[in-house]
Amino acid sequence: MNNMDKMLQMASCNLGIPADELKTMLSKGDINAIMSKMDGKDAQKLKDALANPATMKNFKNSPEMQKYMNENQK
Repeated sequence: MNNMDKMLQMASCNLGIPADELKTMLSKGDINAIMSKMDGKDAQKLKDALANPATMKNFKNSPEMQKYMNENQK
């Protein structure tokens, strides 16, 4: 299991969403559906992180995300 799968499993458990369903939501970019499953405080933290250009740049440039994006472009 790679790091991305581990993160997906952990997020799935924390949100109470089956991993496959969460992966589908993420692949569709359905952030609102994911945030609706979160408590208000955590949803706001995610919203703030998504709105922060520096955070998003670090996330997009992380080795795990680069690997994930490369694997899913094939």
